[in-house]
Amino acid sequence: MQTMQSTSKTEPVDWACEAGKDAPLLVALSASCNVYFTSYFSTWRIMSEATASPAPLMEEALRHFLQKMRRLPDTVVIYRGGVSDSQQEVILEHEMHHPTEGILAAFDRLAEVEGQEPWRSKVSVAYIMVRRSMNIRFMTEEGDNLPSGSYIDEDVIPGLDADNPVRSDFYMISQTYVRGTARPTLYTVLYNTLNFSKMETMQLTYRLCGVYMTFAGKVSTPAPLKYVAKLLSLLSKCNYVPREPTGQLRLWRPNLFFV
Repeated sequence: MQTMQSTSKTEPVDWACEAGKDAPLLVALSASCNVYFTSYFSTWRIMSEATASPAPLMEEALRHFLQKMRRLPDTVVIYRGGVSDSQQEVILEHEMHHPTEGILAAFDRLAEVEGQEPWRSKVSVAYIMVRRSMNIRFMTEEGDNLPSGSYIDEDVIPGLDADNPVRSDFYMISQTYVRGTARPTLYTVLYNTLNFSKMETMQLTYRLCGVYMTFAGKVSTPAPLKYVAKLLSLLSKCNYVPREPTGQLRLWRPNLFFV
């Protein structure tokens, strides 16, 4: 399955978490549920720092996708709100590869419970870290901002490892700046079994920056990441947040009620 064809069922996903000092972590996820990226499923959990993982939320989103589409997605692209370079490998091991709490383990459980073992052997996954707090800036030789859609994937990319062919990094400027200097977004692909090229991954990322429903132009990060940031912002302002959506709140999950 590839990115934007009407016959495909791609599920770009984003998750992020926020926590105050000595407070439990608020973990949220927003996942697209159709090929046009206009239908989303959003959920959250309150977890301790030791157990914080997007795996339960991923299972919940995939079950909703199965119920809605009558099948599971062939491709799952995960955009993870960025952490520092020093934390990336630890986060990757815990969130993707943990034998019981990781996302890959969640896929295994879902396939077993739902009788979808053939799907598990075919699904392709990418786990992409997204960082906006970058000091680097890029300009043309004339000193102008780079146009929307510009990307840089060599020479100045941090953390490239010749011994790790899976990892790849690229900067992208998706939005158009009228004032000031464009601030790029750094995307780090830490896990990748996709059956399409790096260029197609960048094209998917760029197109997702153009389908954020509250803005007519391009935004700085993919739409699922913007939605989950909105959800976290709303939940963090509430006097009381249940540990997970319950009761009537469960009916809100397929709607972008927080936008």
